[in-house]
Amino acid sequence: MAKYLLPVAGVLAWSVGLAALSGFDAMDADQDGKITPREHATAAERMFKTMDADRDGKVTAAEMDAAHEKISGEKAGAQDLGAAEKIKFVDRNGDGVLTAKEHKRASRAMFRKMDTDKDGTLSKAEFDAGHAAPQKK
Repeated sequence: MAKYLLPVAGVLAWSVGLAALSGFDAMDADQDGKITPREHATAAERMFKTMDADRDGKVTAAEMDAAHEKISGEKAGAQDLGAAEKIKFVDRNGDGVLTAKEHKRASRAMFRKMDTDKDGTLSKAEFDAGHAAPQKK
């Protein structure tokens, strides 16, 4: 069985990755060099809405796969986790889809995990370390 880097943050590490919709500069709304919990939550909500193509409040693996390049700015590579694998990490009820509530909860948890100096904000270094793409080993 493949082992994964950053398994707990699976879907969030991808969905708040390092590109156009979700790069540090895009998330840092006031451009003060740090991301607040509010800025992080707003960006995560924007990305969920981007993935939820049919606007039913849920993201399927197919929707996540279809939105990958738009969210991350890159095509998925062979080393990247598949959408279904990412969803499993935060799918609390085990139904195979990601709800807005599950995504929001995971986003908050990821912010707390990335805030390694516990100052209530994310520096660029913390953001970059926390958003290293989950990959298959």
